[in-house]
Amino acid sequence: MKTTHDTVVILDFGAINSQAAAKIVRSLNVYCEVLPCTASAERIAALSPKALILQRGAACGDATLGRTPAADPAAFGVPVLDLNGLPCDAATIEPFLLAQCALRQDWTTDAFIADAIAGIRETVGDRNVLLAMSGGVDSSVCAVLVHRAVGEQLTCVFVDHGLMRKDEPEEVCRVFRDGFGIALRHINAEARFLGKLAGVTDPERKRMIIGEEFIRVFEEEARAAGEPDFLVQGTIYPDIIESGWDGGKPVKAHHNVGGLPKNIDFKGLVEPIKYLFKDEVRQVALALGIPAAIAMRQPFPGPGLGVRCIGELTKEKLDILREVDAIFRQAIVDNRLEEQASQYFAVLTGNRSVGVSDDARTYAYTVALRAVRTSDFMTARFVKIPMDILEAVSERITANVPQVNRVVYDITSKPPATIEWE
Repeated sequence: MKTTHDTVVILDFGAINSQAAAKIVRSLNVYCEVLPCTASAERIAALSPKALILQRGAACGDATLGRTPAADPAAFGVPVLDLNGLPCDAATIEPFLLAQCALRQDWTTDAFIADAIAGIRETVGDRNVLLAMSGGVDSSVCAVLVHRAVGEQLTCVFVDHGLMRKDEPEEVCRVFRDGFGIALRHINAEARFLGKLAGVTDPERKRMIIGEEFIRVFEEEARAAGEPDFLVQGTIYPDIIESGWDGGKPVKAHHNVGGLPKNIDFKGLVEPIKYLFKDEVRQVALALGIPAAIAMRQPFPGPGLGVRCIGELTKEKLDILREVDAIFRQAIVDNRLEEQASQYFAVLTGNRSVGVSDDARTYAYTVALRAVRTSDFMTARFVKIPMDILEAVSERITANVPQVNRVVYDITSKPPATIEWE
């Protein structure tokens, strides 16, 4: 990211939560970036850091560390805070940054918006831009930022890949066409995506196919719209880190990071929020005047229900999952658990089991319900939903979705699990 802010580089040595220090630094309105301990000296120096923070863990063994610039951080000639043996909290980090290093506290929401708009104008110039609109907070922020920067040079396209939640395509069109006055092109590509995904069961392969097919659709829409030069994506910082950033160890591929084919027809990508964490994106959304209903909307993965439906994707299975997911999400709202759960959804597992209904044997799907609480989506704790609520949800699902005869609740936190199942 091009920035004139004082920058802190955090070198991650495999800490359980590699973003803990970064969240604290940014909460102090100081800009920072996270690099793996294996980052090259040139990569570190390119950020012109005013300070280094070492966040320890077990990823980098001693043998590996000895061959990296991180083995001698003092060589960069800036103050170094080694968190080894120290608590990773504001009480430790704040005096180092503000008293010892005297860094400027100018990493603010308003400053980001101004920088982002200026950066978009500089990159795009008088050329045209195509935006992938999903209706989530990430693409919404990107849409408003790009529109403020280049106005009518922006074309927004909503691709309905058949992997959306129940009634969501209609809601997206209604909100952005009527509420925001955006000229939104709705492309129904369900049959196309499911055709490409037929027979595919590997989750990473599904992500790659979905990501590449998105680009193919946008190439076609680009030609229909007069061949815009740039594609806008709502990539955020956790996407980059989890996909294996700067040689770091990947957690999982994100379709908007690792899944992009190299031969796309666009001249370049515009990724206005790629260095923001999710909570920062929401702050920007509110500052831009985006309604709280969208700004605080729970996130939905780019591959949609494709990573919440285990195994091969079919319309029948996706429709089952849509119904189950809608019942669970409505129960969260009805019981006023929204503030406790940052993200909540259903998963259609690949398992079927024996059951009984109306005195007859059934052999139907098992669904898993998941609700987690998190501030940064890098770590998360499962929500302890009251048992009577879970019981009621289970009864409603099995009564209204005959293809399901077993409901389980996921009580695993992140780590060791990720938030999504695939």
